[in-house]
Amino acid sequence: MHNLVIHAVHHDLVINAIQKKTLNTSNLNFRTLRNFAGIDSNKRDELDRGRLTIHRQDLLNQYLYSYGLMVQRQWEHTLPKTVEMLSDNKDENVHIFDYGCGQGLATLLLLENITGLEGIVDDVTLIEPSKIALQRASHIIECALPQTQVHSINKELDNLETEELSINPEKMNIHLFSNVLDIDSFDQFEVFNKILKDGGTHYVIAISSDRNFKGGSPRIEALYNAIHTYQPDENEEFKLSHAHLGRFTDSHNMNHIYFFIKIENNYYA
Repeated sequence: MHNLVIHAVHHDLVINAIQKKTLNTSNLNFRTLRNFAGIDSNKRDELDRGRLTIHRQDLLNQYLYSYGLMVQRQWEHTLPKTVEMLSDNKDENVHIFDYGCGQGLATLLLLENITGLEGIVDDVTLIEPSKIALQRASHIIECALPQTQVHSINKELDNLETEELSINPEKMNIHLFSNVLDIDSFDQFEVFNKILKDGGTHYVIAISSDRNFKGGSPRIEALYNAIHTYQPDENEEFKLSHAHLGRFTDSHNMNHIYFFIKIENNYYA
């Protein structure tokens, strides 16, 4: 089985298309990606409602076909609401962190929907337990941002180390959680402790389906509330702004929950 997984990675149709320039910096966007690789092989049921850690290329393509448009609707609804927050910076260059990134769809949609962002992104860190999804995501983002350093971390979120994030407090750190925080397979509070450990300015955007089972919306609400009630240490400055939690029903009558928030925390000797 291990050899089969490696074989699938090596022959990923998206990676091959990028290497052959069929998909390239000038034409790669969410629409062209889904049109190219969103292939229905009647295996939607194997995706566990989109929560499966995928280890086969046909299921990567099935996810794009079955859930890609939902993800697009989620981010295209939410991102315009974050423009004011994302404009509230001090001309810092940007480091994007995409947690449970899958194929990199959240980062791709962020770049498409926030004008001018691609010109100031120095680094993108992709974190994903599926090796084949992570390799596809890395190639997609390297193609979309050829001048940017793309870092890949092939781990479950609970196994993530603070040092691996390499957060620079002097940069504008954007943290994306696309259909991740609702999944009850990791400690979302501990992930945020690692994000905030070294201080800095953080812009968090999280989106998931709105549901009350198998984790779901209560996990997102609990995290949002915990951020708001956080008690800083004596040597710590902690400031929140642009905070908003909302819900919406999309054009396909699917319910979603999201929040965004700017966090500034600094430590003093």
